[in-house]
Amino acid sequence: MSTEQQTFSRLVYTALGATDEEQLNAQVEARGHAAGYAAGLRAAAADTELLRRTLREQHEDEVRRGQERVNRTVAALNAAVFSLEGRTVALITDMQDTLAAAAIELAEALLRRELADDEASARAALARALEGVDTDLVQRVRMHPVDLAALDEETLRRARVDFVGDAGLQRGDAVTEFPNGYLDASLSGAIERARRALLEDAG
Repeated sequence: MSTEQQTFSRLVYTALGATDEEQLNAQVEARGHAAGYAAGLRAAAADTELLRRTLREQHEDEVRRGQERVNRTVAALNAAVFSLEGRTVALITDMQDTLAAAAIELAEALLRRELADDEASARAALARALEGVDTDLVQRVRMHPVDLAALDEETLRRARVDFVGDAGLQRGDAVTEFPNGYLDASLSGAIERARRALLEDAG
């Protein structure tokens, strides 16, 4: 009976040199930085969306209250117009235009009074400036210096846009600038659009 001889080879583990270990550590660190940067971008985007949603809800609530006042005023004025009988159509139409314009002016006064609070005015302006806007395309947002000062650092940071104080704007107004144009987010612009729509309906 023969005995087979088995030959075993010794396993040799290659030791990492200092350079190899440094390269490995550098690769691990680079992957860690990349993952952290991506996570930071996702967190910043989520934070900006939360701020935008909060500002939009506050702005919509303020606009809704103002619209309710406008509706009540217009209803009262329309009731007064319709109660005038025996007048010519031309006279009634002229009065409707006048009363509609007066209703808008009254609504503007009420809105500006409601937004007299610095922070409320500033937040409403910022909400209009960022509504439906891709912040990556925004060059800057111009606001009245008093409104800009009323916004806390956290709100400004979460907006992820550059702000510029512009004393030429009215309180509660804002302008969002893009490379190829701008968005009129002013309160006066919004009211003017409402004025035109109301006058067209009255006509």
